[in-house]
Amino acid sequence: MQWTRDDGFYVSDDPARLDLERVHAWLSEQTYWAAGRSFERVAESLRHSLVVSCWDDDQQVGMARWVTDQVSFGWLSDVFVDSSYRGRGLGKFIVACALDHPGVQGVRRLMLGTRDAHELYEQFGFALTTAAARLMEKNTHALDTREDAV
Repeated sequence: MQWTRDDGFYVSDDPARLDLERVHAWLSEQTYWAAGRSFERVAESLRHSLVVSCWDDDQQVGMARWVTDQVSFGWLSDVFVDSSYRGRGLGKFIVACALDHPGVQGVRRLMLGTRDAHELYEQFGFALTTAAARLMEKNTHALDTREDAV
């Protein structure tokens, strides 16, 4: 599937288009949640997810991925816009396309975690969970035990 803005930026869900090296550099070097993640782990996570990527002609400039069973649960993660493209509304565009994707239509619970982008996601109906007393987690990797990891 593909979504296009009037200014030519577009989002695609074609996994063959992904620039794995670029995505790995973004996530492992420029995020708090995936810092230091290996290329192999990033590639594997993309293979097991529904990914939307944002493009300026033939250059990938952003992405997001859903971890989902496409029925009862979806976790939006790895929302990222290249630093040289920020401030153009591409984060909103990527999130809107991710939410519009057929793979998450009708999914009962959509969730995400963020340290600093609450206002972005609130525009799309996300709110702090009211189920905190029911949610539990188990961190099984040393890198994922950081307080700010999501």
